[in-house]
Amino acid sequence: MSATEKTMTAELVFALGKATRHAIDNLNAGASPAELTKIGKDVLEAGYEKVDADLLMLFVAGFEEGEPPERRADPENRA
Repeated sequence: MSATEKTMTAELVFALGKATRHAIDNLNAGASPAELTKIGKDVLEAGYEKVDADLLMLFVAGFEEGEPPERRADPENRA
C-alpha cells in the first residue's frame, strides 16, 4: 500500500469514528462521557483480532472527538 493510500485509509477510518459518534449523539440517548468511553473501549476489544490495531485506535480517536470537537470542552451540553 502506498503512502497516499495509507493516508487516505487513516483519514477514512477517523471520519468513520466521527460519523459513528454523531449517529450515537443523534439518538438522544443521553450517554454520559463515561458511557461513551466504554463504547470506545468495547470497540477496541471487539475488533482486536479482526482489525489492525492502528486503524482501531484511529477509529476510536475519531469517535472520541466526534462532531463538532468543541463539545468535548463541555460534555454536559453536548447538543
